[in-house]
Amino acid sequence: MTTTTNTTTTNTALDRLRRLGLTLPPAAAPKYAYEATTRLGELLFVSGQISRAGDGTVVTGTAGDSATVAEAVEAARICALNLLARIHASVGLDNVAQILKLNGYVASGPEFTDQPTVIDGASMLLRDVLGEAGRHARTALPAPVLPARALVEIEAIVAVRT
Repeated sequence: MTTTTNTTTTNTALDRLRRLGLTLPPAAAPKYAYEATTRLGELLFVSGQISRAGDGTVVTGTAGDSATVAEAVEAARICALNLLARIHASVGLDNVAQILKLNGYVASGPEFTDQPTVIDGASMLLRDVLGEAGRHARTALPAPVLPARALVEIEAIVAVRT
């Protein structure tokens, strides 16, 4: 007689994060007069998340000047992890129906035009963690300076399951 074992492999967003070797940073309270997230029905609006690493240090610089494209892409990935931490603290990652819109800002001078490549770092991480729910419309814009002299900042509109 052959015995089969029924093993269940989960594929949640947190499982995918672990498989990628990533952890969510703490979602600290905002320092200023705003909410980190607000929700209206099935829409969750996530305030701007800068390139602040889990240890609290901010990845700073100006793309194309004091920071390379690769450094800026990594900063965008850090922003995406912060965004995911905010979403998880608010509604739980497995309640994300879809990232609808991502706005990305890259500290860069007038000669730098590769903002889309930089924000791809965030976009690809969101897709890797959330799967199809991580696909989104997007804007990638230059900024002369960002809060705390951050290299990158992103914000999002998220559809959530009710």
